[in-house]
Amino acid sequence: MGRGYDTDEVRRRLIRILSESEAGMSGVELASKMGMSRITLSRYLTSFEQHGVVYGKRMGNVTVWNMKRGFDDYLFPQDYFKVESAYLDMITAGRAEDAIRLLENCVYSGATPTRLILETIMPAFESINHMYETQKIGGLELMLLQDTLKRSLHTLGDSSDVDKTKNCILMNTEPTDDILSQSVAASLRSDAWNVNNMGDVSGVMDVFFDLELQKLLGRVWRGTPGVMILIVFGGNLGAFRFISSAVSTIHKKMPKNIRLAFCGDTGKKLLGSEMATTDVSKLIQWCNTIHQNI
Repeated sequence: MGRGYDTDEVRRRLIRILSESEAGMSGVELASKMGMSRITLSRYLTSFEQHGVVYGKRMGNVTVWNMKRGFDDYLFPQDYFKVESAYLDMITAGRAEDAIRLLENCVYSGATPTRLILETIMPAFESINHMYETQKIGGLELMLLQDTLKRSLHTLGDSSDVDKTKNCILMNTEPTDDILSQSVAASLRSDAWNVNNMGDVSGVMDVFFDLELQKLLGRVWRGTPGVMILIVFGGNLGAFRFISSAVSTIHKKMPKNIRLAFCGDTGKKLLGSEMATTDVSKLIQWCNTIHQNI
C-alpha cells in the first residue's frame, strides 16, 4: 500500500465516490477524484476487490470499477443495528451470497465476529423461526434460510489462528439446538479457540458415556496446558445431570482444569456445572474469563 494514506479513509472516500456513479468509474477517473496516483490507487482497488468491497469489469482497454451490491460504508460499533436489518433483508430475499459478503465486509470494516454473531445472525435465526411458526414460510424454505445462517457462521468462524491453551468441546443433548451451538462454536473459533463441535450426542448417552468422553478428551486434548471447557446445550435436566455425573467421574482420572457449562434452562441451578445460562453472550464471556484466570 502507498505511504501516507489511511486504508479506512481511502475505503470510505472510494465508497462515497462510487455510490454517486451508476455506471462506475475507471481507475484514472477514480485516481483524479481521490487525489492519488493511479498506481497507488490500483493497489487499494486490488485489496478492496479481494475483500468484496468493489469489483472491476473490463470494458475494452479500460477497467470500470463499481461497488459490490449490498455493500455500504458502515462504522463500528455504532452501525451494528443497521447490519442486523440489512442482513435479515438479504436472507429473506434469497440473496445468500450478498448476505455472506455483507458480513465479510463488516469484519473488514472493523466489526468483531462475535458481535456480528450475537447481534446479526442470532436475531435473524429467531426471526426466521418466528416466520415459520406463524406459517409465513414453509419447512423447506426454513431449511434453506438456515443453511445461509450456517454458511455465515462458517465464514465468521474461519480462523487459522489457534491457541493451544484454549480448548472447548460442544455437544447437544437434543438436535434442536444445532444453530445455537454452531453460533457459539463460530464465535469461539474467531477468538482462536480450538473447538470440537460434536452435535447431538443423545444417541450415545449410555452407561459407557463417561469412558467415551474420556477417550474423546484424550484424543483432542491430552491434558495439554491451558483449559478444556465442555459446553452442553439442551433443555433436559436429566441429560444435564447425566453429563455432569460423567464429568465428575472423569475429574478423578484427568487434570483438574476441565470445566463444565450448560447452555439451556436449568431453573437457575448449576446441576454440577460451573456455569448455567440461557444467555450466549454471558457464556462466551465466561469462557474467556476462565481462560484468562488459568
